[in-house]
Amino acid sequence: MGRGRRRRVALCAAVLCRPALALAPLNGVAPVKTDRVAELRRQRAEIDAELATLEVGHRHATATPKQQIRALYDAFNARDGRAVADLLADDVVYEDLLLGESTICRGKAAFSGALEWHPAFVSKKLNLPFDLQLIVDKVACDGQKSVGVEWHVEVDGKPFPLSRGLSLATTNAEGKLERVVDIAEAPWRVVGLLIR
Repeated sequence: MGRGRRRRVALCAAVLCRPALALAPLNGVAPVKTDRVAELRRQRAEIDAELATLEVGHRHATATPKQQIRALYDAFNARDGRAVADLLADDVVYEDLLLGESTICRGKAAFSGALEWHPAFVSKKLNLPFDLQLIVDKVACDGQKSVGVEWHVEVDGKPFPLSRGLSLATTNAEGKLERVVDIAEAPWRVVGLLIR
């Protein structure tokens, strides 16, 4: 046997006796370990099962009343009527105590319809050059169903005179707002008298 051939035979024997070397890349491609593939598939199945559990829990999780009311004010300030409606129960009741019975809205459609005539929404539709925002000053929540909000109105980033108000909202079992009651300072009463 020639010297070169003896060297190749010795190298092959060494490789075959050492399994780690047998898995070394051949022509730049590493052979796949079937036990590692099986392990990775098992891990992926566990992760997929955990994700599915979390997703189901997330779909059924309800927001707290505090989160819902903040989301309501955020949607209002964004003039996003659809986002506002998504936060409401189908049988929601809205009432403005200062403006009177003409402002009572029963049901999501009535609430959304009234919202379209709110000065903030109308100003956006007409491209009026002012920005009216309801600013949440304080939120108090019982942690279960009810939330109280102290707010004020700002126009173009400045507090509007005599524009403070209080709201009380309650949520249903699904976390949707089922009742919202507002009362604002007296200047808004004029609006209520005009729409009767």
